[in-house]
Amino acid sequence: MTRKLIISTLFSIVLIISFQLLNPVSALTQPSSDEKLLGVVVNAYGDSIAVTGYCIYVKDGKEIERELEKDNAWGWSFRGEYIKEVKMQKVSGDASYELFVMEGDEMVFQSERTSSTDPIIYKRK
Repeated sequence: MTRKLIISTLFSIVLIISFQLLNPVSALTQPSSDEKLLGVVVNAYGDSIAVTGYCIYVKDGKEIERELEKDNAWGWSFRGEYIKEVKMQKVSGDASYELFVMEGDEMVFQSERTSSTDPIIYKRK
């Protein structure tokens, strides 16, 4: 298997499990036909990192903005149609990181690995 496929598979599994654990009521309700699991994942390489940013996704035709903040990586999941925009920025720590954006089982964006505090921005085309 290629590295990208392995990463995509692992992140899909983690996102699905975390979404169902953190949102048990939402996980039991039936999503609309065009809804899918959406994910923003930060993969860190190093001892510590704190990131902050936002994600704009579309659900039922409406844009929803969520502030994102984490220490030492992981990810966030939502249900909706697609992710419109993500901005993620390292605010502290010595780790480098990559940003992944997923829609269903498809990885729509993978950033280059960086240790910079400059933001990584994804915008849907």
